Formats: sequence, C-alpha cells, structure tokens
Amino acid sequence: MEDSVRLRMRILAVVAVSLFLALFGRLWYLQALQNEEFQQVATQQITRSIRTQAERGQIFDRNGRVLVENRLSTIVTIHRDENKQALIAAGLESKAERDEFRAEMFATLARELSSSGQLTKVSQLERAFTDRSFTDFEEIPIARDVDEELLIFIGERPDVFPGVRVTQDVVRSYPFGDAAAHLLGYVGSINQTEIEAKENLYLIDDPDSDDPTVKIQDPEGKQYRPNDEIGKAGIERFFEDDLRGIPGTRSFLVDNVGNFVAPIGEDLDPRPGSDVHLTIDIDLQIRLELELKQALDRAREAEAEQDEPPFNAPAGAAVIMDPRTGEVLAMASYPTYSPADFIEGLSQDEYDRRFNDPFEHQPLVNRAIEGAYPAASTFKPFTAIAAENFDVFGWDFVEDWNVYTSDPGYWDLQSCKIDFTGDVEGALASGCRKRNAGDQPMEGVDLQHSLTFSSDTYYYKIGEAFWVAPDDQINPDGIQITARDFGFGSASGVQLPNERPGLMPTAELMRTRHEENPDIFPRGQWTSGDNTNIAIGQGDVLVTPLQLANSYAVLANGGTLYSPNIVTRVEPNPLSNDVEVTFEPRVLREVNIPTSIEQVILDGLLGVNFLDKFNAAQPPGTAFDAFNEPGEGGVDFPLAAWPVAGKTGTAEVVGKADNSMYVGFGPSGSTYWSTPDNEPEYVMAVVMEESGFGSKIAAPMVARMFKAIAENDIDRAISQDEADEFYALSASLELEAPETGEEP
Repeated sequence: MEDSVRLRMRILAVVAVSLFLALFGRLWYLQALQNEEFQQVATQQITRSIRTQAERGQIFDRNGRVLVENRLSTIVTIHRDENKQALIAAGLESKAERDEFRAEMFATLARELSSSGQLTKVSQLERAFTDRSFTDFEEIPIARDVDEELLIFIGERPDVFPGVRVTQDVVRSYPFGDAAAHLLGYVGSINQTEIEAKENLYLIDDPDSDDPTVKIQDPEGKQYRPNDEIGKAGIERFFEDDLRGIPGTRSFLVDNVGNFVAPIGEDLDPRPGSDVHLTIDIDLQIRLELELKQALDRAREAEAEQDEPPFNAPAGAAVIMDPRTGEVLAMASYPTYSPADFIEGLSQDEYDRRFNDPFEHQPLVNRAIEGAYPAASTFKPFTAIAAENFDVFGWDFVEDWNVYTSDPGYWDLQSCKIDFTGDVEGALASGCRKRNAGDQPMEGVDLQHSLTFSSDTYYYKIGEAFWVAPDDQINPDGIQITARDFGFGSASGVQLPNERPGLMPTAELMRTRHEENPDIFPRGQWTSGDNTNIAIGQGDVLVTPLQLANSYAVLANGGTLYSPNIVTRVEPNPLSNDVEVTFEPRVLREVNIPTSIEQVILDGLLGVNFLDKFNAAQPPGTAFDAFNEPGEGGVDFPLAAWPVAGKTGTAEVVGKADNSMYVGFGPSGSTYWSTPDNEPEYVMAVVMEESGFGSKIAAPMVARMFKAIAENDIDRAISQDEADEFYALSASLELEAPETGEEP
C-alpha cells in the first residue's frame, strides 16, 4: 500500500516539475529571445495624415461682382492630444482627474464665450470634445468670429485652457447680405445620407489590380468626411462638385499609443474650387426683392370685401428673364432668409423655430421654382393658340377668332342638356353655368379683346368644344398638348435644385389617380366642366413663376422655348486640371404659334395696359390703372416709348383670398397701337399669395419694376465692404475738415 502511494507521489512530482520547466522555458523564450522584437513593436512609429480643407470657389453675378466669397474667421478650437499631454505633464495622471479639470475648463470657457456674444453651453463643448469624427490631432472648432478681447484672454492663460487656441479658418461670406439667398443657397455640415451619396463619386481603377472592376479613391478627388461642408441649397448645392476644392493633406509620425512624434514633410497643398458666374444682375435682383416685399406689404393693407377672406399676403415670387436667350436676370422669393445664419450652424430647435414653424411660411422654399400655383387668366393665350392649331375657332358654338360677340357674363355648358332658364342658382350649383369674375358682361369681344378684357366666357366655350366635339374633328387633349409645347407640366431645366414640374391635368391622369387612390381622388371621370376650367388656367393646372415667365418668353421671341440659364460659365482654379465650362442658350424646341393669330394675341396683350383709342366706348384693359394711374396705386408709365404686353391673373384658392398674378414683356409694340415694334428684352412674372386681384397688386408691381428698367433707374447695389469704406472715408474727411464754423 505504501509503495503504491509512494509511486503516485513520484509521478505527480515528475508532472509538476515538467510543467514548471515548460513554464520557465516559455518565459525565458519570451524575455530573452523575443525581447528585441517586442521592443521594436513597442517603439514602432505610425504615419498619420490630416486633411486640410480647400477654399470653395466664388460666385459672381453677370457683371463680375462677387456675390459669395471666402473670408477668414477667428475661431476657438481645442486639440484633444495637446490637452491630454498638458494635463499629464501637470501631474493629472488619472482619467478621473483630467475629466474633472476639463469640466471646470469647459465651464469657464462657456462663460467667457457667452459673455463675448457667442452664446455657448457646457454641453456643446463637451459634445465637440468627444466628437469622434475628428481625430486626436485635429483642431476641433467650438466657436467662430470671436472678438479680439477673447483671443487675448485665452492666449494669456494656457494653463487654464490647455489645448485651446484661437486660430483662423475660411468661411463663406456674402458681400450683399441676404440678397439672392434662394439663388445662392448656403453650406452646412455634411450628413450621413450625403456622405453615402458622394462616396462613389471619385473612384479610379486600382493600379495594383488587373481587375477593371476594382476601384480605389482618387487621391486627387474631392472625398467627403464627417464635418466637411457641402452645399445645401441653390447654386451652392447644384454646383457643389465644381465649387468644392480638392482637400490637402498634412502627414506626421505618431508612436504606438498615438503621441505625436514628428512631421514628415510630405504635405499636399489644398486646391481651391472653381468659380461660378451667374446670369443674375445683382442691382436688378436687389430692386426686384424690394419691390416684391413692398407689394406684399401693400396687399396686407388693402381691405377685403365683406364676407371675403382677408388679404394675408404671406408670400410670393417674381422672375425676370431675357426672352432672347433664356437667361434669368433676377429671381426673388419671399419670405427669405440669411445664408450667413448657417455659417456657425443652427441647433435643431433653432432650425425648427425659424424654418419649420407654419407661421413663418417656409422661408427656405424658393417659390419661383418650387411654388406651384393655378395659372388663372395668364393661361388664356395658350388656350387661344390651341384653338387655332386644332381648328376649334368656327366650330359649332365657337365663333371664329375675328368675330365680335356679346359676352353675357356666363356660359351654360352645352353638355348638360338641361334647361336652367330662370334657375340661376340651380345652374351654378350643378356646375353647368360658368361665370366671368363678378358676372361681368362684355360687348364686342373677339380674340384680341378677350385677352384685353379677360373674358372667361370666351374661353369656357373653347374649353368645352375641345371635349364635346367628335375626336375625329378635334383632339380632346389639344389644350394640354399646346401647353406642354410651351413648357407647362414639366421642369424647365434651370440650373437649380428642387424645381417642381407643375401640373397639366388630363382625363387619363384623373382616371389613373382615382384607380390608384380613390380616397384622395374620389373623381375618376373627366367632364366638359374640367375642360372649361383648364381653359382659363384653373382646376388642377399648376405652374411655377419661372414656367410662367418662360412660356411668355416664347410669345415675346416668336416661338423659341429655352431651358432657362442661371449660370454662364464655371471657371476652374488655375491650380486644378479642370476645364472651363460655358452655358450657351439652350433651345428646347421651336413652338408653333399660328401666324394667323400671332399678331392678334400680341395686340390683345398690349391692350391689357392701354385704353382703346379706336373705340372710346370700350373699357380700358385690366391693367390700365397699373400703368397709367398713379392715384390708383399704379405709375405713370412711358408706354408710348416702352410698350408692355402682359396679362393679369386672379387665381382662386379654396378658403383663402385669391392669388394676385401678372406676367408681361417689353419693350414690345405694334402698328395697331401706333407704338414702335421692338424686340422684347425683358419678361417678368409675379405671383403673390392671398393678395387679391392681379390688376390691383401684381400688375402695379410689374409696372414699377419695368418703369425703373425703362428709365434706367436701377440703383447700383452697394456691398458691405463698399459701405464700410464709404463711411470710413466720410469719417476721415470730417476729422480732416477745417473748423470754419460751417458744416462740411
């Protein structure tokens, strides 16, 4: 028994000794044989690179005046690695000690920033410090445009603010303030969705791979990372790939725990982005914005008729184009905003308060291209062209275009087949009676005067004829076909984001909508009443102010539809490999305007602003007061020398006051009106929401704008730098003036 126990003990001893020998052998191997290799790993240095942002390209107006540029901003930054190393050097070895120091530092820094005018919370600084989209070796911006006193305060206290410094960065600057905000747009920090959309933009073939499908990031590309700036709206967004420069790199060595060792010296300088030159005239742009705002103010002061909705006039838009080239000369939208507000970034609460509050009426929306409105009576010339193109004039109950008729102020639909004699209310309730505005009767109405007096009844007949005539005689979609030729129902192609196409309704569209969603679109059957509505630009007809201006440009230039240009060229920086891109006039199509009625339509549109000298019994055109009666809210316009052809529009909006509209072009003229027959140089469209009759609000605004153009009375816009220079010079002259007892 003892021998057996003794044997087992010996075996256990041998096993134990063997295990210890193996352990000691491994330790000796690690410490003696591999010690040198581990030391190399422990002291290994790693290359790191930091990107340096490139300046964005500038934006100029058509005359070379800078609309958006870059300026140096004094910013406060914090450097995580420097902060950590400084605290360790100060004896704060533990993370808890360093966190406690930073909490006090952030409290002091927030207090000083807020006192200097940069309202800052401690939580903002803490979030910035821990933002992992920045490396430990990058300057993290925490405040911009700080004053000189704060710069000195921080610079003199490195022990209080370790790793915090005041430096300079390049930010966007707007020499003309808020002018053309919707056109220019703004920049902001890129979000994840935008990063994903851009990640495959700059790829090249991998030189180390024979597989052509293998791609790598182009080192000369414009890759994006979190916190990079990107265009969010307007030109800044549409031409982002041109305006953005190529980032540079700064390379250096760090040790295995991330501490800075030394610069490498293989830096790549950033290359600025391309400059974008616009068709906009900043002088005209600022005047247009002013006139639009003042016209809306006037509308709000007007008294609505009893039981009618008030004129709230919350918003509007206006566009001026050159009909000869399709260039946009000015584009205004109200309410507006300041692109400079986005330089420092906005909190979500602040963003929602400014831009998502329904009472603020969406100031970020460019209503000139994103606002879709009923075309109302401005649509009538295109219905007339459709009638001539599709042989509606002279068909059955539609008189020929040169025949004078009596307009009783209403039209009873022939398709109703019901006798409503004496039952006016029943006819109206059924939709079988269509009325002029205010049931206004008119005498001596032919095509020309239907435009001058804006007879709805004249166009109700045309609209119904298109629908009730046999298809082999008249195409029921003739109005829509003609409207599309003039650009309605599709985006114009202007070089701006978010353009809406408007809407040109058809029977097929109504049926399809109803079948797909009968709850939202309960009606699926098109009727002659729908066709009469679109004939006067109502119903579901929706147009943008830019579409409206562009369609009238076709009337002004004799039949050429352009895709509007808002940019003339993109000019690359000399340091880049890019080539200059120019934008010549872009012709979409030639439109058939029947020669038989082309001059008649022009004379009718000219008559809108004139008093008929051939027939004193005829009333004046719908915009006569706007162009001839200063006492009635209009102007004394030089129509004889600078004739304007135009059309008023009053668009009905359910539950609200009407939208006020006017579109016109000039200088025009004709022999009928004994005026010079000019080639129009300007076309202008304006839409003002909930502002009443087009003749009362929109037309006077266009008259004031065109009068300033005709009389060369557009003031030169003064940039902020020019204003500062002027006031500085004035102050200097006052100081240098001799004391004569007289005012300088």
